Amino acid sequence: MHKKPLTWTVKDLSDRFPSIDFPEYQREPTVWDRAAKQLLVDSILRKFDIASLYMYKDKDGTLDCIDGRQRIGAIMSFLGQNLEDPDNCFALRLTNEVYEDQAAEQPFLQFNEMPLSEIERKTKEEKDKVAQQLAQQLIAELMKYELTVVELSDSRRPAEFNLQFTRLNLGAILNSGERLHAMIGDLRDECFGSDKVKGLGEHPFLEASGVQTGRFGKEQVAAQILTQILELDRSGSYVRTRHFDLQRLFKVYSAFDKGQKALVKRVRGILDLLAIGFKEGVTDGLLRSRALTVSMVLLAWKLQIKDESDAKKLATFSREFICRSSWQLKRRLKGLAVDPEFRYLLEFQRHVTQASVEKSAVIGRASTLESEYALWQKHHAFTGDREYERRTTKKASEMCSQPV
Repeated sequence: MHKKPLTWTVKDLSDRFPSIDFPEYQREPTVWDRAAKQLLVDSILRKFDIASLYMYKDKDGTLDCIDGRQRIGAIMSFLGQNLEDPDNCFALRLTNEVYEDQAAEQPFLQFNEMPLSEIERKTKEEKDKVAQQLAQQLIAELMKYELTVVELSDSRRPAEFNLQFTRLNLGAILNSGERLHAMIGDLRDECFGSDKVKGLGEHPFLEASGVQTGRFGKEQVAAQILTQILELDRSGSYVRTRHFDLQRLFKVYSAFDKGQKALVKRVRGILDLLAIGFKEGVTDGLLRSRALTVSMVLLAWKLQIKDESDAKKLATFSREFICRSSWQLKRRLKGLAVDPEFRYLLEFQRHVTQASVEKSAVIGRASTLESEYALWQKHHAFTGDREYERRTTKKASEMCSQPV
């Protein structure tokens, strides 16, 4: 790969922005919050150095941004040219975390909390010549600020950029979802989507769940679901799914064979049924936990649900089981003793909240859910229900839905 350092001004970036492409492996376009974007503009106006932008120049002259999407997006949003950003046209905020700025050192303080459009209007004011000149100076300094751009060319293979993106961000706060997004192959595409397939992270069942939406949270859930089922089919056992485990499995399953393609298709079919069966449950945050969401899908897979009736039955079971689990957890959080009949639910909850991707936790949740579903299906009751009723003369099904 050839490397050539270049210098672009902010004006150059503004002119080239419409023709810059952002490959799939890049982070989501608006990971930075408004405060981070404002700090970048503040740094530019202080003439601080900011990290280099990496661009790949293809043979036809087009540019792909390999690294720097957040910086580019922040600059273009301040300029009012980043229409996909909710913070487009955000206001200037001059901040100093170390010492108090003095007017002589920071002449642009009077423009604090103004968007660029308002500062531009100040350049045309005739009443306040000083403000007019300072506004003109601010815009001039902003637009002529020099960015270091590293232009790359002659790559040996496209996936080399996925690797370079990951390496460039070793010191940044990339979460595991963003690192997985930079992978390649069939399993990656099934989770995150591609030109050929819509990613499972966008499946209605996961979209309606309570799992976080930002920074590929749902795609991570999809990755955990698919890797567990693929490994269950291959070895008959669940596996640990830490980030590095998922990264390894993304490589193992980079090219699906015929059987694996059929298996993934079946997973999609089960998620379609769950989206119908859990329609009410997921919208009220029933499955807000990643671990719980993954486990319910794995239970559906184990049960091999075949129709909407099976899915609705599983949703009813989930609601009632989670009701009991939450009831006992709330008692404990309020300093009350856990009912002895339901102490096993605290162990289940521990597997949900502590080291939830460890193999032992996955197996622990699966074992409890499978045994409780079998009991519920046979007696429409859970472990501890009858003993609790005999001891207290109260029904657990009624108690778990009442305030503690």
